[in-house]
Amino acid sequence: MLNSPSNPSGAAYSAEDYRPLLDVLLKHPHVWLLVDDMYEHIVYDGFKFVTPAALEPALKNRTLTVNGVSKAYAMTGWRIGYAGGPRDLIKAMAVVQSQATSCPSSISQAASVAALNGPQDFLKERTASFQRRRDLVVTALNTIDGLDCRTPEGAFYTFSGCAGMLGKTTPGGKRIETDADFCAYLLDDAHVAVVPGSAFGLSPFFRISYATSEAELREALERIVKACAALR
Repeated sequence: MLNSPSNPSGAAYSAEDYRPLLDVLLKHPHVWLLVDDMYEHIVYDGFKFVTPAALEPALKNRTLTVNGVSKAYAMTGWRIGYAGGPRDLIKAMAVVQSQATSCPSSISQAASVAALNGPQDFLKERTASFQRRRDLVVTALNTIDGLDCRTPEGAFYTFSGCAGMLGKTTPGGKRIETDADFCAYLLDDAHVAVVPGSAFGLSPFFRISYATSEAELREALERIVKACAALR
């Protein structure tokens, strides 16, 4: 499974990044690809989005590319995704879905068609807004001793290392042993909700979503700075 831009890290893969992997996959025809392009429109700093089936047409017959309207079009509640792939695979997927969930609602389908076929100029404006929020969060986190946050190429998450916080003690006397402990501390003492990297299989990190207002982000970051400064 390939996800670019990625949740939780925001990392995105260029054509040059993909090429060595695709060359390996060409040599192993029993391997199928599930490609998640959900954040294709949310990329920054001039990054050019690419997808494996377009880069290597020889892999199309064993690639399922999935996408949806939840992220770029802010239609999370409509619960619509879609996929493109080999005809036989799509037919089999339709059989499974018809027995599991019948179908997405007709209203959601119509709304999604309107989103995909309608004006797309607002996407650049929204992405520029996300990039401002990204820069705000990354800059603030990197001012905190003990945190290390890379700048994501896409999506709307930061995935910051928090190894420097491990071993410290909270004002309440609890020792922070893991990223989950650190996230629990931010929730309990600073009332800021973040997600530990262990939930994604990588520690010690934590994820912040910046898909909210700049005012709320500034407030949350001030609380995180204060909470981190209180650790001993």
